[in-house]
Amino acid sequence: MVNYEKPIRPDEIEHIVVYRRDDEYAGWPFNGGFWQFGNGELLVGFNRNKCRYQSPEDVRHRNIQLGNGQLVTMRSKDGGYTWPPEDLNVIIESKAMLRAKILHHPLEKSPLPKPKPADFSNPNVALAVETPLGNERGPTAYFITRDRGYTWEGPHLLYDPVFETIQARPSYVLRPDGTLLWFVQGTRWDELRRGDKEKAPEGRPMILASVDGAVTWRFLAYIISSYTYPPKICPHPAILPDGRIVVALRNHWPDWRLHWTEVYVSEDGGLTWKFLSRVNQWGAPASLLVLKDGRLLCVYGYRMPPYGIRAKISQDGGETWGREIILRDDGGSPDLGYPRCALLPDGKVIVVYYFNEAKDVVNCNGGVRHIAATIFEVPY
Repeated sequence: MVNYEKPIRPDEIEHIVVYRRDDEYAGWPFNGGFWQFGNGELLVGFNRNKCRYQSPEDVRHRNIQLGNGQLVTMRSKDGGYTWPPEDLNVIIESKAMLRAKILHHPLEKSPLPKPKPADFSNPNVALAVETPLGNERGPTAYFITRDRGYTWEGPHLLYDPVFETIQARPSYVLRPDGTLLWFVQGTRWDELRRGDKEKAPEGRPMILASVDGAVTWRFLAYIISSYTYPPKICPHPAILPDGRIVVALRNHWPDWRLHWTEVYVSEDGGLTWKFLSRVNQWGAPASLLVLKDGRLLCVYGYRMPPYGIRAKISQDGGETWGREIILRDDGGSPDLGYPRCALLPDGKVIVVYYFNEAKDVVNCNGGVRHIAATIFEVPY
């Protein structure tokens, strides 16, 4: 028997503005990354660019990401409650200039520096990446920090001669054996010639593995066996307490309000995958987080009215999901979401995302796009 339960809200919840400027568009922490370094220190990455908020053209995503679009980080040292503006750090000064540098030189003669081995078991080490536009060509670039994001080495070239395109986000896990698994997307040259890139511009979700500290990357496995409709993109992984690896995939329906999330599972360290569940009716991309008691949390943007941020919890590793949790429902348009989440030492969860408020004095297909955070106690 199907049990139809209404969504619920956490009893303890607090919303925080991480970064907002009324003449800028700030978005997509899912693409930028979110890292927890210990002692309450958190770092969130996101894209930003100038935005006039005068016409729908001003908030088109390509206009924000290209040109002078930047990848930046903000830092909190008190578990996400405050984010001092003086701690803003620019990783990529210009997305357009970086793309030109990557595509101008033959890959074998790229001037980008070679990475040095990094120990990802060290909590101070993290990986960031040039965030994708969705229909790029060629390889991508990534960055490594060894000091909690105060400085970044790179850009380094992520490239494999078999693939025409590799697009990535900082979605990776470290296996207990020391192998680093990076969940990315790619299109092989033979797939490009067949026209598969027209079906899925970002390529098929797959795993690259590194056994030398992110110096070299080798193809490990595909998550799905073939191209699907709608395309599946934005993989985000988590390792369960029993060692299984789960990954959330975004089903990229043509109407971007109606995307949904599915979860796949691997029982052999990422070599093979099978479908596990559909998490929700609507909402993607999604981030997965293992809670203190071993349960699995899935957080996602909700792009149907009332617009906002929602979540669900699974007690069986992602096979079934509990009641939907409303974290926010005060959004001004579907242009929000892309969350990342982390577990705080007191057991509460912090979620970072981009948002626009319905009651904002600015109204350009929604309010000022800014980075926000929600800290809450899970309600069940």
